[in-house]
Amino acid sequence: MQMLEKLSDALDKLAVFLGALILGGVFLLVMSGVVFRITGHNFSLSEELSRWGLVSICFIGSSAALKRKQHVGVNMLLQVLPLGIGKVCVAVSYLAVLTTVAFSAHYSLRAAMCAQGMVGDIVPVSMMYVKLSLPFGMAMMFVHLLYGLFSIPKGKTINSVLIGTQEEV
Repeated sequence: MQMLEKLSDALDKLAVFLGALILGGVFLLVMSGVVFRITGHNFSLSEELSRWGLVSICFIGSSAALKRKQHVGVNMLLQVLPLGIGKVCVAVSYLAVLTTVAFSAHYSLRAAMCAQGMVGDIVPVSMMYVKLSLPFGMAMMFVHLLYGLFSIPKGKTINSVLIGTQEEV
């Protein structure tokens, strides 16, 4: 359990770092594209690369949001149930989300591998690398979900085990 927690924490830091790095790159690309357009030069790379960056931020950043319990959740019903029943319901929801994430990761990895021969419209880079951000983000989410699932039994309140609620301090 402790190894899973350390892995989850490390992947969270990695996701935040990559998200910040990609966001900085997207910002520089978009701003340079604006400057080049104003000066009458065409910088067509900025549009495609910034689109790829935004897609990557979505899928990698969502794993950090999951780890930090910042995803949207409607937990009103679970918060009024007795703790034991609430934990069972949360465990079932974790298992459902784990199944969905595993299914999505599998098929998005297959789609990325199939895109190996495809290249971008403007940037001649394999689309496989762009599409790999989805299974990578899903794999990080899977680790966070496993850690959350195994943390349910030791949770003292329902808010401490919900996917979309941070415990109040």
